[in-house]
Amino acid sequence: MHRLVVVATALGLAACGVDTDDRPATLEYITAAILAPNCGNAQCHSSFRREDDYAFDTVDEARITFATYPGLIVPSDPNESVLYQTLVSPGGKNQPLRMPYDQPLANRDVELIYHWIDEGAEGLVAP
Repeated sequence: MHRLVVVATALGLAACGVDTDDRPATLEYITAAILAPNCGNAQCHSSFRREDDYAFDTVDEARITFATYPGLIVPSDPNESVLYQTLVSPGGKNQPLRMPYDQPLANRDVELIYHWIDEGAEGLVAP
């Protein structure tokens, strides 16, 4: 019996260290929770400012931006997607500046974007 308690306790503690991300990997969620507040603000990639002609402040604007610039998202290939590459860029010579430059995204947000693109970029095309 003691052995069973030890095994159960060890499994319980191991499970506490597992960080599963149950957030939806969809354009709708990623735009609302990550892109709009971090990239689509008034001074950068908003419908108003359109820095580099990108807008990420609404799902419709994000969808239009991704359709207009297809290299930003290459479904199923995050490593060829300019959006992902910009989020993880080390910067420097011949490298794009990491965005957002003033405060990079949290790793879990970058991982969710990677997963979204890797899984085919759900929501990229309007239903």
